[in-house]
Amino acid sequence: MTPQEKQFVDYWTEKRKKWSWKKHTYQTFLTIALPLAVLIDLVNYFIIGDTQYTFFTFAHLFTFLLNLILLSILIILGSGFTNWNYNEGKYWSILRKNANKLQ
Repeated sequence: MTPQEKQFVDYWTEKRKKWSWKKHTYQTFLTIALPLAVLIDLVNYFIIGDTQYTFFTFAHLFTFLLNLILLSILIILGSGFTNWNYNEGKYWSILRKNANKLQ
């Protein structure tokens, strides 16, 4: 096992014990989903010039919240499953490769 593989195995062994959807959801929402939804809304209003709404109306707020919820669900679930499955696959392949070398 190379030092990088050993470092990854040690890291993921601890990380997988502490994995929490609540923590992942909170971090992903604040760092990715919310800024992306705000950016899309501001670009749509100021640059593209979608003036269907005045800048603040309840219809605009409802549309923004609906887009935020949909983006959040897609990004959080997609990144969570992708991250978990990629790291688990890498972890188990390293362990299997190491076990085969020992035999």
